[in-house]
Amino acid sequence: MSQEDLADAAGLSRQVVSNLERGSSHGYPETWQRLAAALSVTVDDLLEDFYAPKGSSLLSVERALRLTREVFAAEIKGAETERLHKLLAELVADDIRRTRKDVEAGIQGIPQDAFSLALEVRAELIERGEKSPENQLPIFKRRLEALHLV
Repeated sequence: MSQEDLADAAGLSRQVVSNLERGSSHGYPETWQRLAAALSVTVDDLLEDFYAPKGSSLLSVERALRLTREVFAAEIKGAETERLHKLLAELVADDIRRTRKDVEAGIQGIPQDAFSLALEVRAELIERGEKSPENQLPIFKRRLEALHLV
């Protein structure tokens, strides 16, 4: 999408879009809301993508939990292996934190969102030739063993 197309869709001038893209302006909250609406994304997603270093991904647990499975799969395919190892550890920690909170609150069942994403990251790492990435995460490894997944 060109700057002019985005500006038209957001009801802004092309110069405003250009200034934001170059970093010569930080924009007002309303400006970011208009841009996000024009792109059908949230302001958080837009700012994460906008400020990500070129060629890198700001794939965080919070962002991963909001993405569709298809977008998540595409992002982990494009992520660096080191980042995937870090994301796997973060997903496992998030799953444990949520599970503990649910147990303390007396809620039945174990939330699977972070765990299922962790399984996808694990599968991608194995596909890349990484041997048993769960060996670095004993709690994750025990859960996989309990579920007969290893």
